[in-house]
Parts: sequence; C-alpha cells; structure tokens
Amino acid sequence: MDAALAGEAASVGVRGPVSGLGFFATHDAWRGTPRIMVCLEGMRGLPRLLQLGGLRHEAGHSVLHGSLEHYIFPMPRSLLKASEILGGSRELAETLLYLLSIAVKDFEVERLLVDHGFIDCQFAYAEYVARPSREEVEAWRSLSTPGEKALYVAQMLKGVGCLAPLLEVKSEAEGLLEDSLRHLPGRFREELREATSLLLGSRGDTLTRLRMLSNFFHSRIVPQIIDDGEL
Repeated sequence: MDAALAGEAASVGVRGPVSGLGFFATHDAWRGTPRIMVCLEGMRGLPRLLQLGGLRHEAGHSVLHGSLEHYIFPMPRSLLKASEILGGSRELAETLLYLLSIAVKDFEVERLLVDHGFIDCQFAYAEYVARPSREEVEAWRSLSTPGEKALYVAQMLKGVGCLAPLLEVKSEAEGLLEDSLRHLPGRFREELREATSLLLGSRGDTLTRLRMLSNFFHSRIVPQIIDDGEL
C-alpha cells in the first residue's frame, strides 16, 4: 500500500511527507472526495480491537476531513518564525505545518469517536500510534540539529493528539502518555503534556486549532529545542 499511496501522492502533486505510510489504513481527500485505503496484509495478525480502532479512526477522518480544505492550509507566520529560529528553510516550515495538521486532525477524530462511545478500540489504536518503537527511541538520541529535533517532536504530537480525548475517559491513557514520552528530556515531556490540555480546551474549526498549535510550537517547543542544543 505504501507504494500505491506514494504514487498517488505524486500524481496529484502532494509535496513533502505523505500521511499513512507504514500504517495499515489511511484516509485522504486529495481528489476532493474522502477515500480510505486499507492494507489487508498489514492488518493480518493484528489484534481485532486494533483493527477496528484503525478502521474507525479513518472513517472518522472521512466524516470530518473529507474535503480538500482539510489538506491545504495557509502557512502560519509562527511556523515561518520557528523555522528561521531553528536555522531551517521554508521546507522545514512546510513539513512542520503538515505534521501539526495531522496532530490536530487526529485529535478531532478521536474526540468524535470517544464522544460516541468508541473507547477501547481507540485506546488500542492510540497505543499503536503513540508508543515509540526501539528504533524511534534510538533515533531521538542520534539527532544533532535543531531542525531534526523539531520534526521529531512534531511527529510525536500525533500520538499526543490521539491520546488527549482518552485522558478524560480511560484511566490507562495517563500511563500510556507517560510511557510514550519517557525517552524525552523532562522539559519536552512537560510541554507535550501541556499540548494535551491545549487541545482539550480548544474551540473552533481545524484551521483555528492548527494556528493555535502552531503558535504553541513556536512559543513553547522551539525554545526548549534551542536550549537543548546549548547544553
């Protein structure tokens, strides 16, 4: 499925990272209508609850994010400033925008599903997304530039977004959040935990939340990355 997804992204002119690579199911609306792609081989052998959680998650995207307006966002000034501080180019800002948009949209889907009672299957999916692999933990330790660290933390916000709604209804979600962030320095853990509160208290549409999270990333995450590089 990864090859088909990457090929489709190229054919419609998608730039930067492609959402869904490495997952057993993914949603897009690149051609203006919602579409879910499922890799049966990737699903084989996974727990039934996780399979349901992943499929329901993508169905949630088709309900909430099934049009092009949820894939084409104006560049927030805060991310341009963040990229400049980090020593990166506009390409870094564009990748950060993409990753933060995923976090916001995943939060919106999880909140929808949790509100409709799909709790256990979404916890299984959140664990699948948020718990880092050994390779991901080692990757953090090998990062050397501020830009690399910024992209890593931005990627982790996907798991934070998935877990945030579950923190209010599933006691185990707190422990999962702690475990998923354990390999990061304490100041990063604190800011990512704060991001859950920010998302849970947010109002408005996807673009409003994306601007809010972009401002948070610029004002709260980027200074930690710069300080980390000076230690």
